[in-house]
Amino acid sequence: MIEFLKSLRLDILIALAAVLASAPVVAAIDLRDYDNDLMRDLDKTIKYFEPDITAQNADAAKEDAQVLLDGFKYTESYFAKKGAEDAVEISRRGVKVVNDVLANVDSNNFEAAATAARETPGLCKSCHDIYKPRLAR
Repeated sequence: MIEFLKSLRLDILIALAAVLASAPVVAAIDLRDYDNDLMRDLDKTIKYFEPDITAQNADAAKEDAQVLLDGFKYTESYFAKKGAEDAVEISRRGVKVVNDVLANVDSNNFEAAATAARETPGLCKSCHDIYKPRLAR
């Protein structure tokens, strides 16, 4: 009976470790000073970015891109001050992707622009998975 309980306890610990290992890690950084209005603008803009490109609406795509560029640059600066290198790198990648989109829109290569634009929501999500508090989601 004692061996059974030891085995059961070990099984429970292994299962608990697996659950904890698969849970996303949320960084412990104070984000109360983050510009939430900007985040709402980014969230709204990201929903129209790729559809505007797919519709070959260059003017709207460029407006969307500017909002996103401003947001990624703000986020890069903000997280650099917090020492969050992973968020800084995600932001830099966002700037690169949006600049790639703009170059493709300027060349009237809307297919390549749309393909690049589809990367932006994933970049945002990857940062949110780490830094956005669960209660704010």
